[in-house]
Amino acid sequence: MSAFLELVKNRRTQYAIGNNTELSNEEIATRITDIVRDVPTASNSQTTRVAVVFGDKHVQLWDHILDVQKDVLEGPMWDMMSGVMEGAKAGVGTVLFFEDLDAVEAMPTSPSRVEVYKQNNQANTQYAVWLGLTDLGLGGSLQHMNVGYEQGFDKSVKELLGLPERWELQAQMPFGSIEGENAPKEYIADSERVVVLGN
Repeated sequence: MSAFLELVKNRRTQYAIGNNTELSNEEIATRITDIVRDVPTASNSQTTRVAVVFGDKHVQLWDHILDVQKDVLEGPMWDMMSGVMEGAKAGVGTVLFFEDLDAVEAMPTSPSRVEVYKQNNQANTQYAVWLGLTDLGLGGSLQHMNVGYEQGFDKSVKELLGLPERWELQAQMPFGSIEGENAPKEYIADSERVVVLGN
């Protein structure tokens, strides 16, 4: 098995994370920076922005998200997701994924394609960073805690962290040392997902 395929197979959603790593914040941030620099974007538009949050700011971020979500989530959903948010605080840090709306609006494409290309740029970056963290021996999960420019939730996150107003929050990825075992992953038939044509 190639090293890349092994990395793809080893990347899993990890909710049980901690800060038991010998990696420095600088080493982690440098790896993420190197990845983001070379992730492909539509027409080389480079619209995606990433903030890597460590230490007290990381804990403050998740305390803030918990505070907002307690008024949004109810019943079983709160029971499930509050545990995820509390668990995130135990990690090393969080990667926040944004789109710079000024860069998005400047993309050299028709307005009808902007949203598609923006989401492609995001997906490429999120997956590449997740693989990068896996390569470092770290685990994480991809979260979407009531994010969105229209809803205004990300405004308070940006104010908390001193980030530009025109960055639109797309997702959060809390990460840290892997502190638990994953259940076996279930797969549908490959033939339902991949069709091979021609000879």
